[in-house]
Amino acid sequence: MEAWVRFSAQSQARERLLRAAQYACTLTGAALSRAGGSSGSLSRLQQLEAHLSLGRKLLRLGGSAEALGGAQRSLHLPDPVLRFCLTLSHLNRALFLACDNVLWAGKSGLLPGLALEKWSQRAFRYYLFALVVNLSRDAYEIRLLLERAEAARKRGKSPQKSPQKSPQPQAEGRIQHLRLQLQLQLQLLLQVLRENPPLLLDLLRNACDLVIPLEKLGLCRSSPGIVGFCGLTSSVLSIITILHPWLKLKP
Repeated sequence: MEAWVRFSAQSQARERLLRAAQYACTLTGAALSRAGGSSGSLSRLQQLEAHLSLGRKLLRLGGSAEALGGAQRSLHLPDPVLRFCLTLSHLNRALFLACDNVLWAGKSGLLPGLALEKWSQRAFRYYLFALVVNLSRDAYEIRLLLERAEAARKRGKSPQKSPQKSPQPQAEGRIQHLRLQLQLQLQLLLQVLRENPPLLLDLLRNACDLVIPLEKLGLCRSSPGIVGFCGLTSSVLSIITILHPWLKLKP
């Protein structure tokens, strides 16, 4: 109960709940559409989804300043790759949230003549670039952990033995060696992700979120059901990291 009280007191947590509800509406609407649901039910779901989206934009007002503060803090990281990725990610998130605030003003009637589609595309471009940088950071973290796991294996900590050599054609031997190397790398990757839940959750969340701007920008065509499922999944993963802060990837 105490964890839930702390969770509900955070504006970011409330925004994540609204986001989960919004994409649950998208997923439900796609399912109803395939099942031949009534137009009235689909219309009510779309209206609810629009209201939830507008409520999320209201909760994100002022988020640009927080993102800029994160960019300023990341400038002091000792690792140059992490420093570059996190600073760039925070800056793009700040620009995305600034565009999102302008969209809220347009949809709420404060800026009646605003070109909503233009600002929406601009916001999703910044969002997409932030996600690409986040995934690059995840890939960098994975590479570092794989190098450590490989070094530990070479020091004799891995129980796997090298295969016995046998007389066989040279081409077949190279293929078998390549297959064994790929299997070993896959095993190391699964081990690294299993032993680092924050990295795994961050990777899954960014990968799911990537579908949304790609669809909105027309770079990758997918169904509303896939968008709703990915958005709902990433929202649930974000809620888990808020409820359990040790699962949030640091720094």
